Amino acid sequence: MENTILENNLSAWEKKFCGSRVEIENKYKEWKNAKVKTIEVRTEISEDEKVILIVKKNNQERYLAGKRNCKDPITVWKQTQGFTKEGTIFFVGGIGNPWYIKDLISEHEEMNIVIYEPSKEIFFTVLETIDITDFFKKKANCIFIVDGVSGVKIDDIIKKMISVEVMDRIKTFILPNYEKIYAKEMLFFAKEIRKKCDSCAAYINTRTRFSNVFAQNLFANAPYVLDGYKTKQLIEVIPRDIPAIIVAAGPSLNKNIKELKKAKGRAFIIAVDTAIKPLLAEGIIPDMFAIVDGKKPIELVEKEEARNIPLLTSISAANSVLSYHTGKKFFYNEGYVYINSMFYRNGESFETVACGGSVATSAFALAFMIGIDTIILVGQDLALTGNKTHADGTFQEKMETIDTSHSIMVPGNIEKEVPTRDDFKMYLEWYNQYIKDCKEYRKQFKVINATEGGAKIDGTEVMTLKDAIDRECKEKIDIQECFEKLHPVFDENERKKNLEFMQHTPEHYTEIKKAAVEANKLYKNLDKLCQHGNLDIRAYEKVLKKIKKTTKKIEGDSIYYEPIQETLVSANYIVQSEQFDTMKTLQEEGKEIARQGVIYTDMVKQCAELFEEYTKETVGKAK
Repeated sequence: MENTILENNLSAWEKKFCGSRVEIENKYKEWKNAKVKTIEVRTEISEDEKVILIVKKNNQERYLAGKRNCKDPITVWKQTQGFTKEGTIFFVGGIGNPWYIKDLISEHEEMNIVIYEPSKEIFFTVLETIDITDFFKKKANCIFIVDGVSGVKIDDIIKKMISVEVMDRIKTFILPNYEKIYAKEMLFFAKEIRKKCDSCAAYINTRTRFSNVFAQNLFANAPYVLDGYKTKQLIEVIPRDIPAIIVAAGPSLNKNIKELKKAKGRAFIIAVDTAIKPLLAEGIIPDMFAIVDGKKPIELVEKEEARNIPLLTSISAANSVLSYHTGKKFFYNEGYVYINSMFYRNGESFETVACGGSVATSAFALAFMIGIDTIILVGQDLALTGNKTHADGTFQEKMETIDTSHSIMVPGNIEKEVPTRDDFKMYLEWYNQYIKDCKEYRKQFKVINATEGGAKIDGTEVMTLKDAIDRECKEKIDIQECFEKLHPVFDENERKKNLEFMQHTPEHYTEIKKAAVEANKLYKNLDKLCQHGNLDIRAYEKVLKKIKKTTKKIEGDSIYYEPIQETLVSANYIVQSEQFDTMKTLQEEGKEIARQGVIYTDMVKQCAELFEEYTKETVGKAK
């Protein structure tokens, strides 16, 4: 290979990513031999004597760096970003000006940098003309994703690299002019990053919101599992050749709610909790209703007619609703070890339902899981139709209108665009993907969107509810008769075993509380050791060994530790995400370990005390 720069770059690449050179070389040769190229790329020398790239596309030439000073774009960007934490992940749109990446690496050696380049022409021109070997010599982890060259997609990398733990250390920079030359690609790049960060933020916000009630609901609802049912049992009794109608509580429900009377006894009608009051007001009793929210007010379903309607629910749902409800309760697996153990110790499977984040998506996933091939959506606006969040008669007799002038806009079901909000948009994206996956799995599966307003859901057939009922709801069916065929999951012996398990739970939290107190003292001893000028290494290691042993007492049994972990997830995130400079001495490291350890064990102790009381109450209820 005659080109020294290219050879050096490829050699450094191979050294960093062993076995990748051959593939890059093959792609390079294909590009070189191609008669037609999508864009023209040439080089110039800037006034500060750096090689810079000029791209010609659609008869327009654009510089990918400052003509006078190639570092101008990154200088301006850094001024707007402020302090950069250690461990920051930089997502960079474009490699066309590699000088700014060199700057980043020189300032932040221990970092991850993901470079997305939509043009192989630009990528290979850089390899030919600019020395980027520094990218592979430092501690920095540079990942190149090049359309038409890399074997992976940029959205897959984004999903893998962004998590709750690192979302506060995400930085994004799109090279100037890339948003003009590759507008579609850069928009996709930025949206995928935003989407993943929003998803992580929603997770934290949800956990923060529910952390105070999660364990209370978990233990308070556990007795209902003793006499409860599981969602898979519905496969045995609900016919697959009838449609399911999922009744959500979007504003459009008020338009066609009366039509649902015609579907009673001709479909499997599942309502969300917020739709119960408007349905009952019209004399419509759904075949099942669903609640998954840990904080839903009892007022939404506090109607005598609702008490005996079969209920799709989660173990962490609002206890006030579950205690008010007297009918059959169908639980699905949320992954909580405490509840799962009640099934597994009795040789029972316990299936999950893809939740999607909302009660309506859970109901939809249930209908698909039990094998129903036609699902009709009603009131699933996923938008602020008429400047309202929900149908009248849900939270209020007449829902207040809100200002939507600054709302997110999405394609509409009827209108070209409709306003929505972040959580609705997230559910919409879930539907779009889930329906696509469902259709790939079951070719005959179809979804009818009879919402008569709201956001457009991909993969659905839009029609009025009247037309949907006339076409799909032809066979008569007594759903309640189907439910009567079912028996609780656990027989008498299995129920007795589970009851004994619950009765011993308070003892375990007493032991965890004791271990937390012990560990707290050890962390404080560690801090004292690290305050001295000359650190006693043997004493240091001895304390750490004891801490490790005591921590096993706290975290050793996931059945009892998981509720603590779930409750403290947001607090743990705060503790762990506090960034500090790399410790220069063992003493500094020890002080930081001690600081976090004292906070953590204090929280565990408080949790264990609380759960000790919760589980004692649970034992009192369970008979």
